Amino acid sequence: MFSEFDFYILQFLNSLSFLDQFMLFISLKFDYFLFLILAALFYYRGRDEAILYLFLLVAAWSLAMALKPIFAVPRPEDIRFVTCTTGYSMPSGHTLMSFASAVFLNPRAGRLKWLIWGFAVLVSLSRVFIGVHYPSDVLVGALLGCLLGLLWLYVEKWLIKSGLFRNLSGSE
Repeated sequence: MFSEFDFYILQFLNSLSFLDQFMLFISLKFDYFLFLILAALFYYRGRDEAILYLFLLVAAWSLAMALKPIFAVPRPEDIRFVTCTTGYSMPSGHTLMSFASAVFLNPRAGRLKWLIWGFAVLVSLSRVFIGVHYPSDVLVGALLGCLLGLLWLYVEKWLIKSGLFRNLSGSE
């Protein structure tokens, strides 16, 4: 089902055992990173943008969970597992959420843009590294995440233009 190149990249990244602890930390503490981003967004940009970002994360997670049974791609096998997980593999939910976040946060990040995009790439690589996704799962997750992030930027513009964005925070 997958190309030899896809499996070769998976095997190569999965074989770099000296990075186990770091990649496992990045992958398994992903939710905490998102919480820190959400808190920073709330503190620096306000409740409206934090709420919009939270809805983006829910939408990204929901999209990934809805697509997994449609694609029905099994998780990688015959590799060294750094951690195990269940369910289907495509698309990578972590990647989808991190790239949707990167696109949404990009106009707000200023000098930290490189950090936001670097985080998205690192999270994506960590999912292949720890043996729970094929590179193609990550590529599809990144593409869908970028599209969802762009859609969210348009939703934000529409909410502001329509005046509904202010109603999210209860201000008049």
